[in-house]
Amino acid sequence: MVTRDAACTCGDLRLTLEGEPMLVSACCCTRCQRRTGSFFGVTAYFRPDQLIVREGISSTFQRSEGSATFHFCPHCGSSVLWMSDDWEDVIGVAGGAFADPTLPGPHRMTHAGTGHPFVTSPKGIPVYEDGPPE
Repeated sequence: MVTRDAACTCGDLRLTLEGEPMLVSACCCTRCQRRTGSFFGVTAYFRPDQLIVREGISSTFQRSEGSATFHFCPHCGSSVLWMSDDWEDVIGVAGGAFADPTLPGPHRMTHAGTGHPFVTSPKGIPVYEDGPPE
């Protein structure tokens, strides 16, 4: 079974996950743009039992509407993982934290309606103007 390592920029906060992600999603919402400092965010979603190692200390930030709690490195500030109040059985991990070209690409793109016009999705994946389907 494949294992994947994710880490913050300085390497102090690290995760090891076993198996493939349940879903990889690209999101163009303005919250993800601000969180990542980029034009979109990519999240790889795993079940909590796929997390086999967590090293380091994280600080947390909870969105004001309480929808998600983000764990980031207190040294370099990189967001590494988050949990949603809506999805208690899922861990989101920043796609870029893997720095692994074998991580599967996005299965979908959400909030394309707030995306920058030059951001395009990979061919063949569903694109949602607003949030993901329920």
